[in-house]
Amino acid sequence: MPSAFAESIMFPEVPIALRLSGHLLLGLVRIYSWKVNYLFSDCNRMVTTIKTTFAAVEIDLPAEMEPAPFDSITLPPTLNLDDLNLDDVISQMK
Repeated sequence: MPSAFAESIMFPEVPIALRLSGHLLLGLVRIYSWKVNYLFSDCNRMVTTIKTTFAAVEIDLPAEMEPAPFDSITLPPTLNLDDLNLDDVISQMK
């Protein structure tokens, strides 16, 4: 929809003065600028919140701990959900 506003200003049904169309387009650009600034500040606030939330998490692994085997942390190239039996997984967890 936003481009519809710009198109209606640039190509009006009734002729308008160039100065008026310039002022209308300037107003439209200012509104978009405010929207972008609000979105930017919201994103910055969210990133800051996420960083501070996960910064407090301390992970203390023993030095002798070996890396996990590749197969235990990597999904196979093709994962067929029909072959997965959830009953076996649930019984192993008990």
